[in-house]
Amino acid sequence: MVSKLRHLLPVPSLLAVLMIAACGSSDGDSAGQAGVGATGGSGGAAGTGGTSAGGQAGSAGATGGTAGATGGMAGSAGVAGASGGGAGQAGAGGTSGSGGATLNDPAQPGPFTLTSVDATVDVPAVGTSFATRCFLPDTEPGPFPLITFAHGFQLPASQYYVSAQHLAGFGFVVCVPEYPAGLFNPNHANNAKELLGVIDWALGASSPIAAKIDPQRIGATGHSLGGKLSIIAASQDNRIKAVFGIDPIDSSKNCNPTDCPDATDLLPLPIPTGFVGETIDAQASFQACAPADSNFETFFAGASSPTFKVHIDGANHMSFLDDPASCGLPCSFCNAPTRDHDEVVSLLHAYLAAFFLRHLDGEAGYDDYLTGATAQQRYVQTGVATIELK
Repeated sequence: MVSKLRHLLPVPSLLAVLMIAACGSSDGDSAGQAGVGATGGSGGAAGTGGTSAGGQAGSAGATGGTAGATGGMAGSAGVAGASGGGAGQAGAGGTSGSGGATLNDPAQPGPFTLTSVDATVDVPAVGTSFATRCFLPDTEPGPFPLITFAHGFQLPASQYYVSAQHLAGFGFVVCVPEYPAGLFNPNHANNAKELLGVIDWALGASSPIAAKIDPQRIGATGHSLGGKLSIIAASQDNRIKAVFGIDPIDSSKNCNPTDCPDATDLLPLPIPTGFVGETIDAQASFQACAPADSNFETFFAGASSPTFKVHIDGANHMSFLDDPASCGLPCSFCNAPTRDHDEVVSLLHAYLAAFFLRHLDGEAGYDDYLTGATAQQRYVQTGVATIELK
């Protein structure tokens, strides 16, 4: 069934079972032109502080950024400077892309209108069937990269639809499967095979979306358990070219090592990775939602370049859901966040889009939004987050 998206309505969680396991650079091409800064949104012209790769001064105007390639952070793209203010940080474009084209700000809605496809995916290797909803550009033929978006332990796939739609709006096919991840008899190895089963279905001869997908550009993302499963799936299938973990948890409680292997033991992977997370839920009096010995920082420690981690100050483990207020019982176990939910989700959306635009579309200018000057200005200098890369 294909239905046009009219508005965003995440479905509340319908959970009645007690949750006891934690929600479980390449070198720049010196292609920059002298004296041209990044375009500001409200400031308009190029910045007074803008410099090209050759070191020449930018033309006068509102505060802006660099236009030429700057080392490994921009590739052939120009990078918006840290002094760009207000909408001028990205504004109508913010960062210059390959060949001087302006990149879309990943924190804002993407340029594509969307449609959705609902399907049932069968995975014979595991013996399961489950519902999957895919979001994809409507009028453009593609092909587009495919991304699987895996939900967390005891959390419904519908809690990630808004984030999936934001990502799809930048030119991706994003499939959010409702794979089984119940309280009893967990099997993370089978769950990872189910994610791979979604890829098989999406690319299959009978798939209604296969023609829209570029099979050479596939990525995986997921929250909590879903982040762990994305790593396991990528370790088993080289069709996955990049993985982004959203507060991933490497928990294997109440499960044997065969069914629930440690994903961090599978790192590093020979593909780009990135991780965003929090530490409010690293400790708890009963059961931490994101234990310190298996949280996003342990994934980053095991990963190799190119990778990065973003620690969001004041977020909790459920801050990454579309609507934590409707989460119900699972969210009640986590420590209270101190940062506004909308601020956390805005950062998440920006990183999801920028990461996959960078590593599946090859737009090196998006490094600026991940770890470069714009990211530093928006998140580090304002005290929202800390960023570390290797």
